[in-house]
Amino acid sequence: MTKAIFLDRDGIINVCPGQDKFVLNWAEFRFMPRLRENLKRLRAHGYFLSLATNQSGVGRGLMTLDTLHEIHSNMQRELGTEAFDAIYFCAHHPDAGCSCRKPSPQMILQSCADHGIDPKQSVMIGDSNRDIEMGTAAGCRTILCKEKLPTFESLKPQQRPDRMFKTLSEAVEWIVNDE
Repeated sequence: MTKAIFLDRDGIINVCPGQDKFVLNWAEFRFMPRLRENLKRLRAHGYFLSLATNQSGVGRGLMTLDTLHEIHSNMQRELGTEAFDAIYFCAHHPDAGCSCRKPSPQMILQSCADHGIDPKQSVMIGDSNRDIEMGTAAGCRTILCKEKLPTFESLKPQQRPDRMFKTLSEAVEWIVNDE
């Protein structure tokens, strides 16, 4: 079975425009610093790279599904050899009651089923509590990655990650040295 790194998009792969704000087109998309270098390091250590992202801007009527596909297509082209092996997203409105929206583990479990991935050998990296809940529910190790980290004690038990780092670079360093 394959090991994977599951990554959230907004706030991990690209700069997040702010809380409750969305990247609505390619012109607004900006990669996080050192992203390619970090993905290259993970790939060099044998990790399958899978994106798992809520994109409710589609369900809210702020952008079309075609626009979301265009953003992901351009992102993949720009990443070149460091492009994601798989992309999974939930485009539903938060109130739609779908089964794929984080914190549901469905995107990770589908990626595992589609690509022969062992979640126990894998890591979910995200910047929100729902990313951590998703990864935990799927059986992955979890990393909360954001500039302003909460205290571990302030988090609900199901939202407590295995590790917390301020940058993706710090998270990647821990992953490759923890093998």
